[in-house]
Amino acid sequence: MAKKTSGDKAPAAVVLDADLRIGAAPALRDILLTALASGKPVQIDGAGVTHVDTAGLQLLAAFSRDARARDLAPVWLAASDSLHKGVATLGLHELIELPARAGVN
Repeated sequence: MAKKTSGDKAPAAVVLDADLRIGAAPALRDILLTALASGKPVQIDGAGVTHVDTAGLQLLAAFSRDARARDLAPVWLAASDSLHKGVATLGLHELIELPARAGVN
């Protein structure tokens, strides 16, 4: 399950778990909705993600869309190769704006 941390003035921070497949979707959904409800900008750390499927990516895409609608565009601190590959496979670059891979311009 993803973990959410926050301070009173600090942005909401979400650290994604290694497994973002369908079994983790309900917990991930709850974490993302809580982060969105905080009304604070959200920072996401996806460096540790090793497994991702369409369900996990759909949640991240919906969250990104909803956050932008509230002028709270998520800021990605890091994203694993697995996340990059999943986003690329499903063509979700415009919805899930991952940070550039290290060493890639």
